[in-house]
Amino acid sequence: MTAIETITQAIRNRDARNVLHLMFKENSPILKPGFRTENDLWDFKSDCPRPGRDELYIWAHIAKDVLAFHNNKGGVLIFGIDDKDYSFGGAKQRLDSKLFNDQLHKFLSDRIWVDFYREFIFDNQRYLGMALIPPRGPRFEKFESDAPLMNNRRLFSKGESAIREGDSSRILKKEEVDAYVRKLASPTYGQPYVIDELYYRILTPEYAKFIERLNPCRQVEDAFRDPRAMVTSIIDIGGAGKTALATWAVLRAYERGDFTFIASITAKDRELTSKGIESLSPTLTSFESLLDAVLDVLDEQAVKFEPLDDKKLKVRRLIERSEGLLYVDNLETIDDVRIVEFLDDLPLGVRAVVTSRRPVVKVSVRPVELGRFSDKEMIDFINSFQDQSGLGYIADLKEDQKLRIGRYCDSIPLAIKWVLTRSQSAQESLKLVEGLTGKGHKGDRLLEFCFRRVFDSMISEERKALQVLSILQRPMPAEALMFGARLEARDFEYIVDSLVENSLVQRYFNRATNDYDYQLPPMVREFVYKQVLEQQGEEQSIRTRLKSWFEALDVSDSEQRLVTRDIRQGKESPDQALLDLAIKAESGGDYQGAEKLYTRALNRNPRSWQAAKSLGELYRHKLVNAIAAMRCYEQAAANAPEKGPDKARIYREWGMLLADSGAPESTDLAIEKFRVALIDAPDDRVTRCKLAQMLDRKGMYDDVIKLVGTLVDHSDPKTRDIARSLLAKAYNRSGEWLKSAELRLS
Repeated sequence: MTAIETITQAIRNRDARNVLHLMFKENSPILKPGFRTENDLWDFKSDCPRPGRDELYIWAHIAKDVLAFHNNKGGVLIFGIDDKDYSFGGAKQRLDSKLFNDQLHKFLSDRIWVDFYREFIFDNQRYLGMALIPPRGPRFEKFESDAPLMNNRRLFSKGESAIREGDSSRILKKEEVDAYVRKLASPTYGQPYVIDELYYRILTPEYAKFIERLNPCRQVEDAFRDPRAMVTSIIDIGGAGKTALATWAVLRAYERGDFTFIASITAKDRELTSKGIESLSPTLTSFESLLDAVLDVLDEQAVKFEPLDDKKLKVRRLIERSEGLLYVDNLETIDDVRIVEFLDDLPLGVRAVVTSRRPVVKVSVRPVELGRFSDKEMIDFINSFQDQSGLGYIADLKEDQKLRIGRYCDSIPLAIKWVLTRSQSAQESLKLVEGLTGKGHKGDRLLEFCFRRVFDSMISEERKALQVLSILQRPMPAEALMFGARLEARDFEYIVDSLVENSLVQRYFNRATNDYDYQLPPMVREFVYKQVLEQQGEEQSIRTRLKSWFEALDVSDSEQRLVTRDIRQGKESPDQALLDLAIKAESGGDYQGAEKLYTRALNRNPRSWQAAKSLGELYRHKLVNAIAAMRCYEQAAANAPEKGPDKARIYREWGMLLADSGAPESTDLAIEKFRVALIDAPDDRVTRCKLAQMLDRKGMYDDVIKLVGTLVDHSDPKTRDIARSLLAKAYNRSGEWLKSAELRLS
């Protein structure tokens, strides 16, 4: 990067220290060779004027230079350097940023703020002054008031402006300002950019009227200001309005002056027309084209011809701490991984907004869920077309008919527009929209445009899940979807979450099961079902698997099969089917999958002691998480049967966990659980031995003798050894020497 390029970046970043380092000798107010001149980035003044009315005319000249630099690339005014021989004499008048700007704002808008620095202060208080002037935002600034009269002339008048040209600042008269502003701001119809000027290049909106959608619009603008996220990612299927939303938000940010530059580039390579899907020429085709787009906006043309590695490094330096914005549209169509790597590793102080049909950028991202139109938004969107040529018939549509069109189109803006623009009457539009999800084939091109690329980019498990869901017209529980698509439990959550995020699957909360069910929107189902039909025998294969699951044909025991069938068909407890899958996953060694299934079963039925106990055992023996296991046993005990062996077993295992926990009062708590277990299983040798061990810790030897006295001749060697050891100690500690001796001899 050349010195001029580095200074340009430093000015844009308000980095006065770097400007000083580049232009002056080390620790000295002496200019380096090559900087003893004036140009479109800096100007020299021998001294600063005094604040106040006495030198107001001189302040008007400074305001002229400040505005000229600001309307160009920004710049720096250096005080204390003679503009004839460029020697240092030092500025005498003491100023700071507030005093400097107070004088400027007599002529200029307070949107312009200049940072003033005093450097190299000598004993006589002379110093080098630096006024760092930022480049303008989207607004071309003008003078806010007249300059004072001097010899019956004014340097400038209100409404005029200034621009830096080479080493001088030129006043622009009002008519010149108007022409300049029109040139900068006029839309370039038929061109890719609606704004195409220095520091700002923004894609032309694809909409005639933007329908503001409260939630996604607010989410995008909040994301632009979120200090925790560098990338705003708008994700949805094709035609959902991603580009419209992003362009609207970027234009709003431009109008507010939120960013010091905005570089926009699109990878869109096709569009849906009346002739079908037609090709476009994308501006983003490679990583290098992204870098070039940034360099074009920043007017750094020379860097474009450097080797790619050097170019990448210089672009990073240019945008670092710049407070600029990169707008990358249709990112999913590019397979150059370097683009994603660049966005994943953006330098600090720059933001990006991307649109894509699938999540691509992963680092420091704030995703925006586009969602579907509300009823009001849908009607407003449809009404926005009625003033267009040939679409006056829309005024004849009743409100319920408009909603019908929107819902048949899954509330997808492109689908709604496609139907409206291909109809010549209200009746024809209603007939056409019904054909999208019926037996007609008129909407094939629309379906291809909206869903093909996303579908083809999926992993096979995702496609299988969609194909299973396309067979049934009603919401499907998770376990049926897993069985029908042959999904491993460990992968299910990731796969289904991905499909929901991509707006391809709808997730409904089922109050009856306390869990989610899944379904495809009508247009997605139509597209996916067509893919199923193209694979010979695939539909029958899926239907056979689903029938097998709903009829419980995979259960060998006839009585259990009847119970399981009722459960799967919604006639019995909703958690049992998940428990069956969890047990199967655990027996196959899929412990992570089993954990998810047990947890899902417990969420469906929090009172299921079977699910809580099984999950506790999994945590205890396979996942080695004693704390989680104890929580599960506590939940199982709270819902256990009032009496019987199941309750005894739960309390026994809970007691074992407490005994080994090392927690305060663990021995007392374990004793309490073992005593409860003995009520329903008084002859259980394991419980008796474990309770005796806890009582031994407490020195309760009489109780130990009562518990294990009958176990010294037990047929199980381990039980016998534990009982003899505990009993011998108890006899000795309680003074039963004769019994202790007899025990040793037996």
